[in-house]
Amino acid sequence: MSDLYTEKIRRNADLVVPVSACPFGNPVDNCPFILFHGIGNESEQILQIDLCPQEELDKLRTFHRACTQRYMSGEWKPKKTNGK
Repeated sequence: MSDLYTEKIRRNADLVVPVSACPFGNPVDNCPFILFHGIGNESEQILQIDLCPQEELDKLRTFHRACTQRYMSGEWKPKKTNGK
């Protein structure tokens, strides 16, 4: 198994949660993190951070921050998961 504690993963630790699963329930339709969610193994999902070019990680971060702002402002409400 590869190391989950690389310098690159530590530098991009803010992306671990959205790479692992949508923190708001179900992701919006155009969410680029959906590709990571499809991996289905949290360790493997996190390892993708180490494999992605930093430029791509920066784009993912920008998307996630904008999505968080829209959620916090009440602009959208995510669908609940697992009937919750």
